Amino acid sequence: MGQVVGFVLSAADLPTVYVSGDNASLEVVREIADRCGTIDTAILFAGAPRIPALFDGATIVFDSAQAAEAARILGARRVVPVHYDGWAHFTEGRAELVAAFTAAGLADRLDLGEVGPA
Repeated sequence: MGQVVGFVLSAADLPTVYVSGDNASLEVVREIADRCGTIDTAILFAGAPRIPALFDGATIVFDSAQAAEAARILGARRVVPVHYDGWAHFTEGRAELVAAFTAAGLADRLDLGEVGPA
């Protein structure tokens, strides 16, 4: 599709955070893991958005299974999926994310921002 713009944020004595950006490549994730080591928190764009007229209908960012695999590759202790809800071109949502992370044995790392009663 083009260049991937993602970020790894790190500093001494602080957690390392990876923001995937618009990335659908697990190869890019492998490169990040090789370069940066274990990631404390991975903020992964998910939702498997597809725009049929673009990129032969390929996903623009991770689908749920790819997000789970990215978390495994990174060794991420915490995964915050974003960019998976609210637009018509998303083809997967919360239920698919939970199912994929559960199937991968990573459900305990998934942070969906649950908010309790006020």
